[in-house]
Amino acid sequence: MTIQCLKRKRRKGTVYTYQVTVRQQHFSARESLTFPDKASGRAWAKQVEKDMLEQAEKAEQGQSKYESAKSRTGDIKLKDYLARYREKQKSLPEDQRISKRDIYAIEFWERSRLGEKHSNEILDSDLIDLLDERIQTVAPATNHLYVSVLRRAIDWQKRLRLYFRKFITDEVMKELWKMKLIGKSKEDDTRPTEDQVYLLYERFLSGYQFAQAKIPHHHLMLFSIYSTFREGEICRIRHSDLDIENGFIIIRDRKDPKKKYGNHHKVPLSKECLEIISIQPKIDGEDRIFPYVPNTLSTVFSTKTRLLGCPELRFHSFRHDGISRLFEQKMSIPEVAIRSGHKTWDNLRRYTHLIHKNPPDLWSRCKEIESEFWSEHEPKGRMTKAIYRGEEES
Repeated sequence: MTIQCLKRKRRKGTVYTYQVTVRQQHFSARESLTFPDKASGRAWAKQVEKDMLEQAEKAEQGQSKYESAKSRTGDIKLKDYLARYREKQKSLPEDQRISKRDIYAIEFWERSRLGEKHSNEILDSDLIDLLDERIQTVAPATNHLYVSVLRRAIDWQKRLRLYFRKFITDEVMKELWKMKLIGKSKEDDTRPTEDQVYLLYERFLSGYQFAQAKIPHHHLMLFSIYSTFREGEICRIRHSDLDIENGFIIIRDRKDPKKKYGNHHKVPLSKECLEIISIQPKIDGEDRIFPYVPNTLSTVFSTKTRLLGCPELRFHSFRHDGISRLFEQKMSIPEVAIRSGHKTWDNLRRYTHLIHKNPPDLWSRCKEIESEFWSEHEPKGRMTKAIYRGEEES
């Protein structure tokens, strides 16, 4: 039973070929594989040696023939490893699975050119080149997320009963930080002005009258301000979880860094939120109050604000405004946190971007705008729409 290492110089640098040999009375096997560094080679060799000894025990009993370790582990492609990882995730209980966002990241790595490489072929430069190309279209924070997801997936190799070289080491991460290929997300302190809110409300409202318009962006914008919910949470809240009498609603599976499922919160709603909910049409067989796709909602919203001359405003900007308004209303940190869903003061501090001593009553003015609009226009098409016509008809 021996492990040998042969050092070779090639055009792209020095490589190390590890050879594992096990010879016993009823069993004989040899495996070799080349790696760009010693650490990866040693890890592979130890794993292969362990597998060989296990198979040697079975061979003594005549149970099995030796199966190549290279075909089972070291020679697997990244896309095949990640495909196994995704399949394993499907078999787990719902509260243990990775998020949809992480699934998208895994699918990206499967499609990338790294996905076609074997475990022993991926070099640090391959990862750096790929991230360097992506940095032209995505933020360093997005790269950081994708790299972290891939790193966690490779850490699952024991559970998958596969070997894949851990090529994203701490040293590699430090280099990526130095090159600014990965980084933290930028804090967006943008708050819409009062005039911008009224302008957007009017423009969204004028587009909502047409038959093809399905999403009441004007109502969602105001609901985001007064509720401070994330877009995903807004699109998940249900009529069956709404307590109108006491002014509460349950947000299911609220965002949490450690608990992705079953994290249900009972949250107070303002009278403005309850009023906006009351004018939303109920759809047969649909329990959600706002039955829309979060990603579509935020993407379309950003497109519309850009066309309307407010490119700095995203859907999240109105949640930011809502949280800041709560502080302007002299609410305590726990009172704000229970509404916004933040866990620590460090996360909430960025929202203390105060402008008003007394925040303006946006909803009252927006109701006037909408009431005047529908007194002069009628919605087109057969679809039931969310419409406010005035106090006497609300």
